[in-house]
Amino acid sequence: MKVAVILGGTSFERDVSLKTGKAVLEACRMNNYAVEVLTIDKNYKNFLPILKKVDIVFNALHGTLGEDGTIQKWLEENNIKFTGSDSISSALCMNKIECKKILKKNKFLTPKWVEFEESLEITDVSLPCIVKPNEQGSTFGLSYVEKAKDLMPAILNSQKFDKSTLIEEYITGKEITVGIIEENPMPIVEILPKNRIYDYKCKYTAGMSDYNCPADIKKALSEKIMSDSVKIFKLLGCKGYGRIDFIIDKNEDYYFLEINTLPGMTSTSLLPIAAKAQGLSFSELVKKIIDLGLKVKSLK
Repeated sequence: MKVAVILGGTSFERDVSLKTGKAVLEACRMNNYAVEVLTIDKNYKNFLPILKKVDIVFNALHGTLGEDGTIQKWLEENNIKFTGSDSISSALCMNKIECKKILKKNKFLTPKWVEFEESLEITDVSLPCIVKPNEQGSTFGLSYVEKAKDLMPAILNSQKFDKSTLIEEYITGKEITVGIIEENPMPIVEILPKNRIYDYKCKYTAGMSDYNCPADIKKALSEKIMSDSVKIFKLLGCKGYGRIDFIIDKNEDYYFLEINTLPGMTSTSLLPIAAKAQGLSFSELVKKIIDLGLKVKSLK
């Protein structure tokens, strides 16, 4: 079988994508696939003749272009199979505010939030809070704000990455993530960052975070979170695989933070940690993701 691994991209997450792509490439070789490696930039359409000749595209891109439905829509229009969610779901899940609206409407808990607008009074914001770009991943532009004087600088930092800024209630608790593959939940991973928040440094620097998998959570609560994760995955129209982040407060209420339709696949990434706890090697995980992508019916 011939697989094209697309990596790189034009977003702030390019470096993360290159690491994901490299790891996926090695796994594809272990699975004895014939592999084309394509480093994508804004001229990605030039690769169409190559992509037309492969059985499937493994989308190892992260952030805008690769994760927001742009690449997915173009691949769909050209009848090329690819891993992960379709263009509609990808675009929706990249938009944190829209996801939160849908989940709130469907009775799932999510931290209170406001979208920053010029008319917003700083005094209207409850502190402490989290400030982050609405459509960005890998915690780029994310800030924890405790004092009112630090709010505007945090907003300006967020706006370097996206013009839309989400200001969210800060909830103290246990941060967890639930991987989903083929509409089945994977073991819950508890994240223990060395910093106050799980920021870029904690995500991608070895030793800056510890992980418990399975998470130290009561069985009944764990089962409920996993069940709701699958419901959220389906509600948002996701396909193949993904990862959903939550925070559990002292009352054991759990709040949806965000969903990732193209989770990182690096050496410190969370989905491979969950897969390992499930007895699935990295190369087996990649094979399963590819097999799921091949099952998707053609749009034409």
